[in-house]
Amino acid sequence: MENFSLTCNNKKVWAFYQEHKNIDFESMNIIFVDIMLNLSQDMNSSLSNNIAAQLLNNVKSLQSQVNSVSDSLNKLQAETINTFGNKFNEFKKEYFEDVKMILSTNTSDKIAPLVKEYNSILLDKIFIMVNDVIPKNNENLNKQIQENIKVLHNSMNEDTNKLVNSTINKKSLDDFINLLDNKISNTISNSQQMINTIVSSSEKRLDTTINQMKTSTEKHILDIKDISSSNQSTQVMLQNNVGELLKKMEVSSCKGKMSENVLFNILQSLYSTAQIDIVGDQKETGDIMLTRKNKPTILIENKNWSRNVIQDEVKKFIRDVEIQGCCGLFLSQNYGIANKENFEININDGNVLLYVHEVRNDAEKIRIAIDMIDNFKYKLDEIIINNGNSYTIDKEVLDEINKEYQYFVSQKLLQIKTVKDFGQKMIKQIEENDFPSLEKFLSTRYAFSSSKYVCEFCDFVGKNQSAMSAHKRGCKSKLNVVTIDDTPPIISQPIIVSTEKDVSAKKIIKK
Repeated sequence: MENFSLTCNNKKVWAFYQEHKNIDFESMNIIFVDIMLNLSQDMNSSLSNNIAAQLLNNVKSLQSQVNSVSDSLNKLQAETINTFGNKFNEFKKEYFEDVKMILSTNTSDKIAPLVKEYNSILLDKIFIMVNDVIPKNNENLNKQIQENIKVLHNSMNEDTNKLVNSTINKKSLDDFINLLDNKISNTISNSQQMINTIVSSSEKRLDTTINQMKTSTEKHILDIKDISSSNQSTQVMLQNNVGELLKKMEVSSCKGKMSENVLFNILQSLYSTAQIDIVGDQKETGDIMLTRKNKPTILIENKNWSRNVIQDEVKKFIRDVEIQGCCGLFLSQNYGIANKENFEININDGNVLLYVHEVRNDAEKIRIAIDMIDNFKYKLDEIIINNGNSYTIDKEVLDEINKEYQYFVSQKLLQIKTVKDFGQKMIKQIEENDFPSLEKFLSTRYAFSSSKYVCEFCDFVGKNQSAMSAHKRGCKSKLNVVTIDDTPPIISQPIIVSTEKDVSAKKIIKK
């Protein structure tokens, strides 16, 4: 069973509960925890006035509970005063009866010790009664009442000594008893008044604290209402901004602009030393220009269409590349490109043009495409004749090179996938290499270091626990097992069996 505890090291809180002994620390915390739980369940970015109303209801409930505590406190106060007075009067009555009996039946020299003894007995009874009636957590009240009782006890002893030293007659005895009666009655009255004063003072402090809490809570409610109104305005503004953003995304120009920004960030992460410019708002420049040291400049056209890119866009891309006099990379993010294969390479006026389908902002695909342009452009420049713009390479060779590059790219992607699956496939194929019959036979002659799953009914050897469980469910030897009785044991005898090839074998049969 778990143990729980409540502790507090705050001086202000400790002083409050010290002043209000009748308020239970745990009960008050439970009330506030319930309030905070209700607040935390409903409090979010769109606080409403209903939360403030609910908080007010909780405060009213708290006020009702505090009023109940106050009523209980008043009732306890009345009961304490009545019990204290009744007990004290009862002790006083018993004391006077004993004192009168002592005075009437003893000589003067024995009166003083006996009266002092009964004074001590009365004092002990009163102390016990005070500890039982007065709450133990109210140390100040307890201490003050005990001081009054000690003063009463000393006064009673002094009066007893005066009586003994004077002439004892009926008048002196009556005066002595009346004097003690008045002093005890005054002590009872003073103690009751003291209890009433302290409890009333605690009640007033409690009311003051409750009023302060109520005022503070109402102020917090007003603050929450202001926050709620502000949050509602902010939420409406946020919803409007999101709605406008969604509407903009439906427009192709805005959708393309967002895709360009994503591609721009990818290029920045791939080529930290390159100059990357978004030029989509300029005429005949494509979307992005990639400029690097000792590398060809690449014009990048990016399309984020929900269908295949049409041929007119390809023609515009070729025109922009011709005007800028650089290599070009055409990226279709979601679908293909009309009349162009994936990773198709074209040569246009000494520059390399590459078309890539279904890029989906894959940084690896983009990097491979740019590497292909760089390498192809480097090799292409090597074979250009210095005195002209003609090439020493035939068109058929270029077509073959184009096919080889496309094959290279497709094979590279396929090999990456194959390498990932290679380990699992090899493990599966190796596990299939097994000699179950040979293993079963050798297991009856030799011990194996590896653990095997062997059926105890028919010596079947399974590959794993699953195979053994499946075998046992239908094992015929298991079904034919019977309880051994007092019948003689079965004796096995070897029998020699000859075959047509004169190959002999030993076989064990059961008779």
